[in-house]
Amino acid sequence: MLRVVNLDFGLGNLIEGFPYVTARLDIQKSNRKFQSSLGPAPRVKELYEKRKFLYETLYSGRAEPRIEILESGVNNFSDATLADIDRGLKENINQWLRSSEFFNKIEKALRTELHPSDQIQIFIESDNLDILLLPWESWHFYEDFPYCEIIGSTLEYPNAAPKAVTGGLLRISQLRILGVLGNSRGINVKKDEKQLRRQLGDRCYIKFLDEPEPEELNNKLVDEKGWQILFFAGHSDSDDNAKNGFLHINQKPYNNTITIADLKEGLKKAIDRGLQLLIFNSCKSLALVRDLAAEGISLPPMIVMREPVPDKVAHEFLKFFLKYLIEGEILFVAVRKAKDELKRFEKSSGFPAGASGIPMLCQHPNFEAFTVLELERDSPVVPAGDVLGDTAIARLNSDISIMRSNLMRRLGIGLATTASSYMLIGPILAPVANQLGIRNHRLNKPLIAKSYYSLATLINLNYAQPYYNLSILCDQLNEDECASNAMQNAVWRGLPDAYAQRSRSLLLDNKHEEALKAIALCLANTQHDGVKAACFKNRGWARFKQKQYDAAEADLRIAIGFRGDSPEAQCLLAQVLEIKGKPQAALEAWNQALKYSDYRVPKQDECIQIAQQRLQAKGNIK
Repeated sequence: MLRVVNLDFGLGNLIEGFPYVTARLDIQKSNRKFQSSLGPAPRVKELYEKRKFLYETLYSGRAEPRIEILESGVNNFSDATLADIDRGLKENINQWLRSSEFFNKIEKALRTELHPSDQIQIFIESDNLDILLLPWESWHFYEDFPYCEIIGSTLEYPNAAPKAVTGGLLRISQLRILGVLGNSRGINVKKDEKQLRRQLGDRCYIKFLDEPEPEELNNKLVDEKGWQILFFAGHSDSDDNAKNGFLHINQKPYNNTITIADLKEGLKKAIDRGLQLLIFNSCKSLALVRDLAAEGISLPPMIVMREPVPDKVAHEFLKFFLKYLIEGEILFVAVRKAKDELKRFEKSSGFPAGASGIPMLCQHPNFEAFTVLELERDSPVVPAGDVLGDTAIARLNSDISIMRSNLMRRLGIGLATTASSYMLIGPILAPVANQLGIRNHRLNKPLIAKSYYSLATLINLNYAQPYYNLSILCDQLNEDECASNAMQNAVWRGLPDAYAQRSRSLLLDNKHEEALKAIALCLANTQHDGVKAACFKNRGWARFKQKQYDAAEADLRIAIGFRGDSPEAQCLLAQVLEIKGKPQAALEAWNQALKYSDYRVPKQDECIQIAQQRLQAKGNIK
């Protein structure tokens, strides 16, 4: 169960103490509030400064640091010394907290009312750098609660930006990632790219910019479709106060860095368009959090690095973080589990003492918790011509086998399944049958594909996707009754794609009012760009037939905004613009229609003929 704790440190510092500290506990069925003070901790600050100095000294010459640390000339220290100081720092943090009656009261309340299985967000709200940089992972309470994570925040924060809409619908629809590979001198950022593509590439859209210039990055950041994740790998730095952070985005002699001030307007637009997570897998990137706050931007979740981070640590953290994220863990739990994995490596070569505390999650408490699964539910139904490859199928089959075994073990059911257990595992097995149907469909084995689609519908009666895919297959086989029945079954199960396809069929039969009802259901139930594009295109088509040309143009432009390569939408828009007396705009639409149309599709071939006639008449083509 999700619990939230806010620790507001107010004004103060480790040398003089914190005179006004507030704790708000949103646990169980009540909200509780505590107010008191927290005494000074000069020894904690001293040990932290020693640890920081030793860390940068020891790792200035190590292989593949994500920041080039200047050689200090001091080499009479060892990893063992660093480990001793790190251990002393953690012990002193706990002594400081235990000496406070205030913290003891808070911890007692937490331990009394919370269970180790609870998911707990603890927000450290402070504008003091000392507090944000402390290794809170050493707090005994944190160690005893494996689903707890400490999250950094500023003292003040505005309301979270409202979610952007287009045509009355939420803009967010598909997990889209913008990856930036910056200055890679001495480090392997390509390994980060491979991790992202391998672990998330089969479920989302990823665009990488390789050593871009500032203008290119800003232009891509404000993409109309929006991004859900912004990822950066490369070198970064900040001043000693963790302010004025900057990213080394390329290795050119000029225009090679960018700051939050440079990205301010782009980030605001990106957040408005659905940006939900920023990952800066680079050194001292905590400064970027402070810079964002200084620019008045409400912080979405950000994963940053407190310290200079060795390349190996950065790679391993990203690998484990993505692993847990795609397994369905909520963001802060995925961060916590990845950090716990790093602890196993802290005594290994290339992993400094305290490496597990280098990654840090920061965000304002008013942002909703992020999970990949929430976004994945918005993924499109896989069309007949777009299937998983052999590796993905094998991995899917393996995952399903593991899930089935775990489910059987939990239920105490043997391999000889009963009818009731078959119903329980049906929702797990049906996607495998559907994917195998898609695969054989692509391989032009229609009878095998049809068998798998039918099997998927039998073992999970509520599963709409195989009905939709079966309808497409039957339509290609000219089995009209099969196609119609399967599509109707997909509609009954509420599949937005099926509403879009159904509305198209109704428009072809000139049943405009019935088509509009199906379109309304489609728009009310989908968050996927492709489906939105189809529904708005069909509504524009319906308005065109009803001679409501202004409404038709508006809907068709929205459809094209979601999917610019839709030839049918461009073709319809061109006709609407001609009727409205906008010949130049109509010619542009005809050009786009001609560019994206496929002569093998009858409706598109018809559009090609009209477009060529119009463009030839105007002398645009020969």
